[in-house]
Amino acid sequence: MENDLELYNIIGQNIKKRRKSLGITQEKLAELTNYSLSFIANIESRTFQSFSISALNNIAKALNTNMLNLLPQDNKEFIKNKEIKCEYCDYHTEIPIELINLINNIHEITYKKIKLTCPKCNKKIIF
Repeated sequence: MENDLELYNIIGQNIKKRRKSLGITQEKLAELTNYSLSFIANIESRTFQSFSISALNNIAKALNTNMLNLLPQDNKEFIKNKEIKCEYCDYHTEIPIELINLINNIHEITYKKIKLTCPKCNKKIIF
């Protein structure tokens, strides 16, 4: 990040993107967080609007996500490893690059955890 303005703008755009993906209006987000409409609008605009970690956390909760998903990310890849390990049975396998790309795309669009089934023990592996 070059400066605070850029940081706040990126976070604001991430909030706006997440809000719109959920079909929530700025008015509804303001209501859910008990913040004013102008505060939410200023955060999402290119206007410099500072806010606390607590405010970011409240907004993230209202958007059914966590703060990390709203912060700038140098590397957008959700899955970086090409191998997956089941935490229940210690099964290891390589993940095909096509599946890695698909999972990364799904995660970027939905911000949801991804669940796969271990082929050895049939338990869920959550990313």
